[in-house]
Amino acid sequence: MEIEEMINKIFLETQGNFESLKQIPDNSIDLVLTDPPYLINYAEWDKEDWSFTEQWVKECFRVLKDTGSFYSFMAWQHSAEFKLLLDKYGTIKNWIIWERSKGRSSKINYKSIREDIFYYVKTKEFTFNEQKKLRPVIAPYKNEDGTPKGWFIDEEGNRVRWTGVGNIWHYTPPNWSSKLDRQVHPTQKPVALLERIINASSNKNDIILDPFMGAGSTAVACKRLNRNFIGMEIYQKYVDISYKRLSETKQGEGLL
Repeated sequence: MEIEEMINKIFLETQGNFESLKQIPDNSIDLVLTDPPYLINYAEWDKEDWSFTEQWVKECFRVLKDTGSFYSFMAWQHSAEFKLLLDKYGTIKNWIIWERSKGRSSKINYKSIREDIFYYVKTKEFTFNEQKKLRPVIAPYKNEDGTPKGWFIDEEGNRVRWTGVGNIWHYTPPNWSSKLDRQVHPTQKPVALLERIINASSNKNDIILDPFMGAGSTAVACKRLNRNFIGMEIYQKYVDISYKRLSETKQGEGLL
């Protein structure tokens, strides 16, 4: 199948054998961004199966361009094993921690508010669009003439400076009552978080692959940011939900 025939479509993979993924040509994807099974027996599709995991990882790096990037979520319980697997196919650029504002409680352990995001590349040539954010200035250093050194006073009188985005991120997970990012899937990720990754590691009209599309958050983020996508999902229910969400999303309305 030609890559043009697959763009902006979500393929139903009821057998879970990645037939659609195998049809994608080599070196044709600009960015892989996915939220795979965490191998923690969370649901029927989330069994611990490293042979299954290596199968989709290998395919993703096959279709990824030499200049492309790879991002994948993973539960902290399997981060070490997952990194060792990814090291076989690419080079790690960063290990990002998403600190969920809403975690999973436990009476016999610390509350779980962490999810890991692995960022890999294939070669030394890759897309990275630097993003900056305002941060408070703790130590207000000054130049010899007494002027602020790298910081300024904002409209509210706070000392702040522009700095690069770090590798610990704070995002509120989708929830059932949200109007902007309503939860419709049990492991759904925030669209804003996905937009940050897409903005950083792709450009307009690039092709983003998500072989575990779920309820379509990656596709929604792509449409908001004028990117193309290719997705796979094992449940027709979520394929239908994804297309409904896409129909309600305006092209290019992303804020980042």
